[in-house]
Amino acid sequence: MVNVLNLLADDTVSVDGDAVALVTNGGAIRMFLDPTSEHPDVVERLREAGVALCVCGNALRGQGFSEADLLPGVEVVRSGVGELARLQADGFGYVKAP
Repeated sequence: MVNVLNLLADDTVSVDGDAVALVTNGGAIRMFLDPTSEHPDVVERLREAGVALCVCGNALRGQGFSEADLLPGVEVVRSGVGELARLQADGFGYVKAP
């Protein structure tokens, strides 16, 4: 999340929040879960900036959660890896967080 905020704040590049997607899978889906998210304020800032917030549906179900458990504005995608492939085919770049 911090990497995306840094990207949006970087005035040396022209990036519109609507051209950014944050796709989570595995344990990272917890950042989008209410109430387990440690940073709901950061998620809200990203949402307000127009960043697409996507969570892997397979990971969500596999960890026993449902769409009702997500913070507002988070979209469930069929699979995280499938969404990454689709976005890259649409011209998005891929930056993997450490």
